[in-house]
Amino acid sequence: MFGKIADLHIHSFYSDGTMSPEEILEKAINRNIGLLAITDHDMLDGSIELVKLCENKNIQCISGVEIDAIHNGLNYHILAYGVNLNDEVFSNFIKQNRILLEKVNITLIEKMSKDYQNISLEDYLYYTYDRKLGGWKTLHYLIEKGIAKDVFEGLQLYDKYETPHSCVEFPSIKLITDYIHKAGGKAVLAHPGKVIPTNDMDIFKEDLLEVIDFGIDGIECYYPAHTEDITRICIEVCEDKNLLITCGSDCHGEFQSTEIGQMNIPIEKLNLNGLYSSSIKPAYSS
Repeated sequence: MFGKIADLHIHSFYSDGTMSPEEILEKAINRNIGLLAITDHDMLDGSIELVKLCENKNIQCISGVEIDAIHNGLNYHILAYGVNLNDEVFSNFIKQNRILLEKVNITLIEKMSKDYQNISLEDYLYYTYDRKLGGWKTLHYLIEKGIAKDVFEGLQLYDKYETPHSCVEFPSIKLITDYIHKAGGKAVLAHPGKVIPTNDMDIFKEDLLEVIDFGIDGIECYYPAHTEDITRICIEVCEDKNLLITCGSDCHGEFQSTEIGQMNIPIEKLNLNGLYSSSIKPAYSS
């Protein structure tokens, strides 16, 4: 696998991407990726499918999922890697977090139904859409009802109606890392530069150190939206604390602008502390 690159943060149409796991795998192979992970939002289906698809392919994959957490009123995302996808306790935990994620959308619909006569919670619950469109159900529901002209206008309605992800009680970072570790996985902090609200690098590092004390095993250091300063601090913290160093495009297919393998980071430039060498099959058995 020497010379190949890694992309450990990709979303399929099981959450809010536009591609199937099979399409993701095909693109990854064509882009010289040797190590791959699908990390859907609070969903394991895409990862389960990818692990099966990677059998007998010239590519390795790591089981993954991106989990919503709340800390100090901020919505942090924790990437779980190398978890046993057959672990029933972990699977149920993820399903419950997915219910909480949908509760954010339900809260928005309930608020908006007071202003719009053509929408209701009952109508929303029965609504279906083509998941290959990317995004999520609420956005397409609002477009179909003529309330939003596109998904990006739909996103703005969450702010307008004061419905951030922090409006529901997602689990703490510590609880999430405990579940990940019990399922045999590693907990990696996703895109901290996107979450921690400061341009002061001293404050950023201070907040970063606080968060990793909750059982974080690594940081997604290489990320499209990270500045050079943020990347440097993340790597310094990882090297000082002997944490995993990962990278990810956060590709959602056509739903967003990033592409699979965009960071172009060679596998050997990362620090995976054995996760890479043990990633190919143990995480799932049929």
